Amino acid sequence: MAENIQRIAAKLGAVVVGSIPDVGGGAFGAARLASIVGEHRTQTAPVPITDVTMAKLIRLAEKASTSERRVGPMDVAASLLEDAVASLPEG
Repeated sequence: MAENIQRIAAKLGAVVVGSIPDVGGGAFGAARLASIVGEHRTQTAPVPITDVTMAKLIRLAEKASTSERRVGPMDVAASLLEDAVASLPEG
């Protein structure tokens, strides 16, 4: 199977950068995979962040969240970073 994935990726001009755990099929497998991905997203940040900053981001995310839309701490961090970079002069 791994050879097949590599061959398909090569034909598409893509590169396989990771794999997902075998969680089984069907609704229960999908739910288990969603749980694993959710745990990973809440535990890791794409860049190092201090515990104090993470706590502040979590509080901001809770304030920004509604019953219809959950905002995560990394969503807040990305938005703040985009705003900060956009405010910099060009060049």
